[in-house]
Amino acid sequence: MKGTLKLNKNTYNIEDTDTRLYLFKSDVNDGTLTISADIYFQDGQYDDMDVSPFICINEHETNVTDINQMVGMKFLVNNVSEANEREDTFYLFEHEPLKNYQMTILEVKNDEAHLEIKGVAITDGYTEPYKAEEFMIDCWLPVPKI
Repeated sequence: MKGTLKLNKNTYNIEDTDTRLYLFKSDVNDGTLTISADIYFQDGQYDDMDVSPFICINEHETNVTDINQMVGMKFLVNNVSEANEREDTFYLFEHEPLKNYQMTILEVKNDEAHLEIKGVAITDGYTEPYKAEEFMIDCWLPVPKI
């Protein structure tokens, strides 16, 4: 497992311990798969503060039966309302909904999936207006057995 998060000129390396790619049988379309991910990053600095970034991408229906069929698929969330409804969150100081994102399965090789997740994360939801930053995650995660 390897990967990085780029956020506001900072780079954070993936934390192996709790990071997971999830594949499970769909509750919506019988015989197909659903995908989600929890990705933790090593401690680092953000605006002179210690942080431990984390992103939670909840279930996306795929309508396919095998992860190899997901290569090239893009999973989109277009606004804060969608992210809030899905409970997709980004943690920097607090859990905040994402403003938007696109998760793409770039490749599957040797039982690992290459993911790219990019979008805009709310980094401080207490300010008015809230603060948000563009982010990009490029990572390889083990493909779980179903």
